[in-house]
Amino acid sequence: MEVHSHTHTARKKWTHYLWEFLMLFLAVFCGFLAENQREHMIENRRVKESMKEVVENLKYDTVRCSKNSESNVQYALGIDSLRSELRKAISGQVNANALYYFMFRYTGNFGQAVFNTSAITELKNSGSLRLIENKKLVVGMADYYERKVFAAKDFMPSKEQLDALQKTINEFFTLLHLDDYVESFDDITPKNYDNTYNYQDILKHEPALQLLNNDPKELVKLYTQVSQFEIQLKKYNFWLNYNKEAAEKLIGDIEQEYHLSEGTPLEK
Repeated sequence: MEVHSHTHTARKKWTHYLWEFLMLFLAVFCGFLAENQREHMIENRRVKESMKEVVENLKYDTVRCSKNSESNVQYALGIDSLRSELRKAISGQVNANALYYFMFRYTGNFGQAVFNTSAITELKNSGSLRLIENKKLVVGMADYYERKVFAAKDFMPSKEQLDALQKTINEFFTLLHLDDYVESFDDITPKNYDNTYNYQDILKHEPALQLLNNDPKELVKLYTQVSQFEIQLKKYNFWLNYNKEAAEKLIGDIEQEYHLSEGTPLEK
């Protein structure tokens, strides 16, 4: 008769199982924290790269605002001189060559700034705006793009205003004796999209140019439309300068927040 002996394994204490559970929990939790930290770092890098693009867009805006504002100052000065000549013409002292010069040189033209919104649009579409921790910065960008840029576009002389002005101009001025002016537009190229005409030639034109209409009452109407265009141009120019200053401040705020000017340890 065989005798079987049974080996009895000592039962593990409940504290042993608790310890194993805690170790497993800590391992999973630490893994979660590490993954979360990794995703957070990736998001921060993504936001920082996006903000670099925003800064580049803003720098573009400052250049365009500055250049077009400078051009508009010259246009406004020219229009101011045109109004002076129109006042003389209304009183009977018509200098047609001067009127033609100022009219063709300065009216209907102005520097138009096109704002670069590609980076902020991408931030919005990708949902990355929510990742920007500095909410004052988010408010600042919203104020710039949704209020200031909108205002600049809103105060820009409209196509309807320009068309109405041109229609009135055509009642007084003709290109019949200015073939050289018309032909100067043949020289437009992709590198130089403006004509090369020397407007000073109009002042020396012989025989003297003539207005199609010398009626003082009609000239007053032209004077009014020219003045309205000048006013609108100056309003628009105010917003170009205002936006330039706002963009420069926003650039400084973003560079300070993300250390873009001196770089970060990740970039060194």
